[in-house]
Amino acid sequence: MKKVKLAFWLILVGLMGIVFWQNQAFFLEKKSVGINYVVGSYQSPELQIVLYFLIFFLAGLLISYFHSLSERFAARKTIKKLNEELAHAGIKISELEAAMSSPQAADSETGPVADAHPAKSAESSTA
Repeated sequence: MKKVKLAFWLILVGLMGIVFWQNQAFFLEKKSVGINYVVGSYQSPELQIVLYFLIFFLAGLLISYFHSLSERFAARKTIKKLNEELAHAGIKISELEAAMSSPQAADSETGPVADAHPAKSAESSTA
């Protein structure tokens, strides 16, 4: 699986490199972005278009990272809780296995059988 992921990323980077190489004139061209507000306007300094692509790509990464941050904390808490429950269940299982394999447990299982229904045995003796 690691080799497949590596191959995938190499192919993706290669394709992005080809797109950049074939469109160098466009990506290296300098443009400015203007924003017109109701109360005023803003004109950004001239930057290469490739820098705008990088800026907005990184902004999207940060937004998605912070958006999923709370979900990851909740998942981490749930995983920790489930691991604790699993550890407690393992301890309980080992205790029960030890109790079953002890000589006292074997003696109690093979010892004299007690009458399970004393009322029925009393009735049968009077009949």
